[in-house]
Amino acid sequence: MDASKSFGKRHNDGFRSPSSGKELSEVFLKRRKVNRALVTFRNLFDKLMHQYKMYEPGNPKVKNKALLDAAMTMKSEHQWENTQKRVGHVLGIEVGDVFQYWVELNVIGLHKQFWHGIDYKIMDNGSLATSIVVTDRYDNARKSNGTLVYEGHGGNPAVGKNVSLRDQKLEGGNLALKNSMQARSPVRVILKVCGKFDGAFSSSSSNSHYSYVYDGLYLVDTMNIERGRYGKLVFKFGLNRILGQPPTCVSLKDHDENSSQLASFSARKKLKPKDCDAEKEVVRVEDLSNGREKFAIRVVAPSDCVQLPTSFVYVVSNIYSKKFEQAILSGCDCADGCVDKENCVCLRKKKGSKMPNGCNKRGLASGMESSVIYECGPSCKCFSSCINRVTQHGIQFQLEIFMTEQKGWGVRTRSFIPCGSFVCEYIGEINDYMEARWRLDSDYIFHMGVGKVFINASKFGNVGRFINHSCSPNLRIKNVQYDHSDKNLPHKMLFAVKDIPAGNELSYDYNSFNGKFIKCRSNSCYCGTPECNGRIYI
Repeated sequence: MDASKSFGKRHNDGFRSPSSGKELSEVFLKRRKVNRALVTFRNLFDKLMHQYKMYEPGNPKVKNKALLDAAMTMKSEHQWENTQKRVGHVLGIEVGDVFQYWVELNVIGLHKQFWHGIDYKIMDNGSLATSIVVTDRYDNARKSNGTLVYEGHGGNPAVGKNVSLRDQKLEGGNLALKNSMQARSPVRVILKVCGKFDGAFSSSSSNSHYSYVYDGLYLVDTMNIERGRYGKLVFKFGLNRILGQPPTCVSLKDHDENSSQLASFSARKKLKPKDCDAEKEVVRVEDLSNGREKFAIRVVAPSDCVQLPTSFVYVVSNIYSKKFEQAILSGCDCADGCVDKENCVCLRKKKGSKMPNGCNKRGLASGMESSVIYECGPSCKCFSSCINRVTQHGIQFQLEIFMTEQKGWGVRTRSFIPCGSFVCEYIGEINDYMEARWRLDSDYIFHMGVGKVFINASKFGNVGRFINHSCSPNLRIKNVQYDHSDKNLPHKMLFAVKDIPAGNELSYDYNSFNGKFIKCRSNSCYCGTPECNGRIYI
């Protein structure tokens, strides 16, 4: 990270960039803490959204509820950063950082107000403004000379003629902005952006239509009292960005003085594309499974990418050659959905095998140590919605195939996946060594780990064939049996070993003790995790 980006140059205000090694170390440490707080918040928000949608389907307010509850939960557990208000830059936050939600500004201490656009600090001699959030709620605009015109707080002057309006008063945030003007005290400006922009903390997991960009420090140069759009008195503050700060990915579009609302932002032209403009992804294939999966498996890639996945036949179950004739697995006689673990034959077959969670069809993360998971199957008398049938209902989460930077095609989730959940099966043709050896140079030959049996997903396979290796994976392979008794031919099922937020790439260890890939073209690992040893096959 370029430390000079953390604090913009200041003139005549007493602020300076960190220079000593100790100061730089403090900046790096604080930035990691800020990043960790954001990751914690987004994971908690995704988890709450998943829960609230289950219990309140169709409720349009669940998102705001999940956002607020996630923030307040972290606050109660003392997980917020920069909890003390301060004037000027906030340690650990850089000019140009992008945030998904307003409440994230509270969690990291950039703006401490949940609803109001002006935040301020009470001082011995009055108050000073610390930050403002520029939105389209008020008549905020930019004059042709580059001055940001920010309308003061109070009176709701932009909500409509049918609402009871009142004159704004010189109090609270408005008074603080006036004091900042007189004291020449800098104010942090956060811009609400229409659309998504890349930044140090931006994330593809967000489905929001807005982002919030920290645009740096401004000085309040003017204050005027005018009649607003609906005839009430409003304060209009003129702010100018302090020179010498790093440019950000956005700038206010020019509006004349009579412009109504702040419409949106545009990219600053002088920035290099790699610093601001992400390559736009387009959907290349709407559903690679051709309707065979419960959810469409789409393929996305940058707009300038002409490559498509190599041709194969999408299947949702393994294809066995005639050499593999499996005896049918004896089933249970449970009539209660196999709730009684002691009386279920399937659950007694493997001592130590764990019962999956019932209502949400999740496998217990703490119970994933057993060598084989036995599920109820076709020969069982229990109903299909039995709690011991977790992996047989196909993919339960929205997955998509995308082009990674260095690893070719990969798979990421479009929805939050709770820890312990079944994700997908690795599917292909079941071959013995003699059948598979002439194709051992393929990228899709998986040794089952028992005997000389291989899963060959070269010509027939599913979304599992695209999941990449990681030295610190979020998935784990488990052996599952439910339809036959041959222990040499288990189903290779992938379960989440941690909560996986929407937008994250899926991965597992290619050297799993429950089976491994045959070494083929490349042995270089590009997973990028702190645990990476540089090699896939060890």
